[in-house]
Amino acid sequence: MPDSNRKTPSDVARRLRQHARFGCCRCGLPVYQYHHIIPYSQEQHFRVEDMMILCPLCHDMATKGALNDKEQREIQASPFNVRKGLAQGTLHVNQSYCAIVAGGIILVGEGPVIAVSGEPLISIRPGETGELLLSVTLYSEEGSLIAEIVDNEWISGDPSVWDMESDHQKLTIRSAPYKVALNLDIRGEPAHMRAKLWHAGYLIDLRGAGIRVNGKNAGQEISNLALAGGMLELDTSGPLTKLKLGPQREQRECTVISEPDREVRLRKTIEAWKVLNGEPHGTPEALRG
Repeated sequence: MPDSNRKTPSDVARRLRQHARFGCCRCGLPVYQYHHIIPYSQEQHFRVEDMMILCPLCHDMATKGALNDKEQREIQASPFNVRKGLAQGTLHVNQSYCAIVAGGIILVGEGPVIAVSGEPLISIRPGETGELLLSVTLYSEEGSLIAEIVDNEWISGDPSVWDMESDHQKLTIRSAPYKVALNLDIRGEPAHMRAKLWHAGYLIDLRGAGIRVNGKNAGQEISNLALAGGMLELDTSGPLTKLKLGPQREQRECTVISEPDREVRLRKTIEAWKVLNGEPHGTPEALRG
């Protein structure tokens, strides 16, 4: 059984992430697995000094012997993000919330960004020390689960078919065989997300402006909107795909903001998010879920 399938104790996992500055010790990619330098099959342990975090591709190299023990110890002692001076990794936010544009709609909060027929496919939230945590469920065109990421940890999926790269505050995940792509750019506020995802035979194309399902526009009449504590949900159960705006799973309600000025819209949505979390900055009208 691969090391990544073994549940690493939360305190050990936290120390490993902090030591590596929230990225692969070898390349800095902010999607990772927990690797045992001394193989778990040889000794069942969770010692921090004999572990590190590696992205799925580097982890595959290590487990197959492409990285020898000396090389593993060297990158563990001097992780990529530490050498680059990235204290919070390549993905970090400076707030206690995430502000992101998805499908042309500004979303402020933490939790699911887009769901299809009740299943969240992409979720984001800020971590304890400012790192952005990403959860993604990826399916093939045929409907098979091909990869799962939970709070930046690569849980399952064959890494050899994936092309993943990150730069300062950018992350791209691609798979040509499955025709899946995810691009996250958090250099500004709000961040921007684009994605092409499959779900039950439907191709969801999450664009900078609008959403297309199997090549057709979904909710194209929606413009100049933002949601505080909300997400985009596609209902594919009927003959026509419907785009619904509703509260994230952690929220009982969300607030809808309609404002033509983008900067004003963002500011109002951030204020509305603070209200939903008990900070008295006004009394916006809420859309209850």
